Amino acid sequence: MFCRNCGKELIGSPEICPNCGAKPMSGTSFCPNCGAPVTPLTEICPKCGARVVGEAVGGRTWRPTVAGILDIIAGAFGVIYGGFFAAVATEEAVFGIPAAVLIILGIVAIVGGVYNLRRRVWGLSLAGSICALCGGILGILAIIFTAMGKNEFK
Repeated sequence: MFCRNCGKELIGSPEICPNCGAKPMSGTSFCPNCGAPVTPLTEICPKCGARVVGEAVGGRTWRPTVAGILDIIAGAFGVIYGGFFAAVATEEAVFGIPAAVLIILGIVAIVGGVYNLRRRVWGLSLAGSICALCGGILGILAIIFTAMGKNEFK
């Protein structure tokens, strides 16, 4: 493997390049397979034929952004559903508990969505995506995209 930022060969899979200090897959200047110079728009390395597209400039992809948006939408649904349940609750406490749970899950999902959009604290972002399950299938997609974008978080 070669650092995409400086092109130096890496031994093992280090978190940072010992040559330039960047995350090895964060750059777009070199092929990670052979170390040949490439441009950010290069899809296939002209030297070795390896696919070099997939990561956006600076190592940022669309995955955490989409996960954040899905978290926020699903969280809003959770808060709305919870508010609806609270509004139709009779004097029985049975309706009050699910309403409060949905509202809390919705709020945590929205906060997790913000963390996803900012690419901060992966654990909280994942927790928000899990809480987004209160919004249905959007939560499942949010969990998948949050997990796929783990290496982009600080």
